[in-house]
Formats: sequence, C-alpha cells, structure tokens
Amino acid sequence: MAQKELLRKKLVYWFVLVFTLFSAAANAGVLVLINGDRISGELIVITDGQLRWQSDMAGEIVVPQINVVSIEARDLFQVELDAHRQLSECQLQIRGDNAQLLNCKEGEAPLNSWKQVTKVSARPLIKRDIWQHTGYISASAKDAAGNTNEQDLELDLKVSARRGSVRHTVIATYDEQTQSELKTRDDLRFEYQYDHFFSDKWYVNGLGSWERNVFQSLESRKLLGGGLGYQFFDTDLIRLSVDGGVGYETEEYANNDNRKAMVFRESTDFTYQLNALGLQFFHRNTYLQLFDRNGDWRVQTETGFKLPVIGRLTAQAKLKFDYANIPADEAHAMDRIWLFGLNYDW
Repeated sequence: MAQKELLRKKLVYWFVLVFTLFSAAANAGVLVLINGDRISGELIVITDGQLRWQSDMAGEIVVPQINVVSIEARDLFQVELDAHRQLSECQLQIRGDNAQLLNCKEGEAPLNSWKQVTKVSARPLIKRDIWQHTGYISASAKDAAGNTNEQDLELDLKVSARRGSVRHTVIATYDEQTQSELKTRDDLRFEYQYDHFFSDKWYVNGLGSWERNVFQSLESRKLLGGGLGYQFFDTDLIRLSVDGGVGYETEEYANNDNRKAMVFRESTDFTYQLNALGLQFFHRNTYLQLFDRNGDWRVQTETGFKLPVIGRLTAQAKLKFDYANIPADEAHAMDRIWLFGLNYDW
C-alpha cells in the first residue's frame, strides 16, 4: 500500500513537472533571425544596434540588431522608433510569414524592419529633452605617380545636434589637388542648416552656405534659403532624409562677372548598414537649378562605403561626382574623383 502511494506521488510530481516545462516553453518568447534560426527565451533590451536575449538553452546572448527578423515576447516594452517617436506598453507579436507587429498602448503598429527601431527596453525610455549629437571627421586622399603625378586631399567635418523638434547641422569641406607640384584645386565650403520638426518626420528648414573656388576664379558663392524636408528613417542602421526649397544665390568672381539669382535646391542624405560587420553604404547629393537662365543647373554627389577599423575609426572609399551644365569659364563641366581615407564617427 505504501509503495502504491509512493508511486502515485511520483507520477503526480513528474506530471506537474512536465506540464510546467511545456507551459513555460509554450509561453516563452521567440527570436527569429535572418538565417532562419528560431531561439526561444526572452528579450532583455535593444540598444546601440545590439539585441540582448535571455536564451532558454544558452543563457544570455548578444545578436546584432541587423540580423533580427521578428520577435515574440511576453513582457511589455517601451519602443523608440526612428525620428524619435516613442511607443509605450508594447507587446511584440509575430504574425504570418514572421511579420512583426507592435501592439502598443497607442495602437497597433506594423514594423517592416527592425532597422527602423532605435531602442527597446522594459524600463521607461529617457525623454528626448537632451541634446543628441552625431557627426564625423574624415580625411581622404589620392596619390598617383608615373605618367601623371597627382595628389588629392579632402577634409570633411559634419556635426548634427538634435533636441526634441530642433536640429542643427554644420558642414565644412576643404579640397586640394596638386598635379606635378602645381596646385590645380583649392576649394573651401561651409554650410549651416536649421531644421524644425512639426511632426514625427516632416520638418521645415533654413540654410546658409558659403564657398570659394580659387581655380574657377570664384571668390565667393553665398546661398540663403529654406524649404521642407522629410526624415524617412533615423537610426544607427538606416538614415534617409530628403529636403527641397528655394533660395537666393550670389556669386562674386575675380573678373567682376558677378551674378545673383533665385535657385531651387534639393538634397538627399542616405546611410544604410549592409551587414553585422558594420559595412555601410552612403550617398549624399545636392541639386541646384538657377532661374536666371535656362538650362543652368549643377549637381554634387558623394557615394561610397565605410567599414569599421577599431573603435569609432572607420575606413572609407568614395566617389565624388560634380557636374555643372553651364560651367565657369575655362572649367570642365564634369569633375570626378575616387578618394580613400579614414573617418572618426560619433
């Protein structure tokens, strides 16, 4: 009799244990990666492009955010999307075909890619009432010897500071070229842009720029303008903004052939992280259409790749392409150059 009672207690114990394990497994979260792996466990946090996950089998693991397809989690999370929009008390749910859904206090929000997310935390997120700074300093060069002796040097600085609905951006560029020990290029340019966001993604802006080009006899080119812009994405993994507007430009030349005109301006700034190693593709362009004479327009583009080296230091290869439909006297319409260098990003 005592043996039967002991056997019954053992059966009940094992039944409860198995039921508990199966229930825990059924309620556990699921992390789906781009290679098809499905890892059970619970989300800890997503920040700085990294996801920390408490795996049922392997303990705490760290996964690059770029490798995440979808997440199912039991807890409620605070989510910060690109453009600094914050959602609270979010359930992370997986729909058919591993599509991601954020079921939040503010309503349901489908998520096309985790690249659009800046941070996820079970704790309340910090309000965006402090300055957030991003930017880079870069030095790029080209050195050719043989039939043509040519040295090119370009120094770039970009600093952007945002707090709430206000963003300030400063850009400075210096470009020098020497051929057979004779200087053939000496360009300097500064730009300041003020953006005011009146929604999550839309903003109005005002800008001013100054540049000089010694070998085109351009002593000064000044532009004052403003317009409207749209911030499609703004995270560590993907950034895309487009803005356009009108302005007033004045040009002063050494031969006194000065010029003033209304202009239309469009610019695009795009950065996209391609893999977990941090390889980035970037493209920036500015298009200007002058209204004082037909067919007078110019475009400046910068396209390339960046790869982390150590810490905040990255290697860079880029193609600069400038085209002026009506160039200055004794100047070529097209200017194209490959440059290689180093960046310091923050």
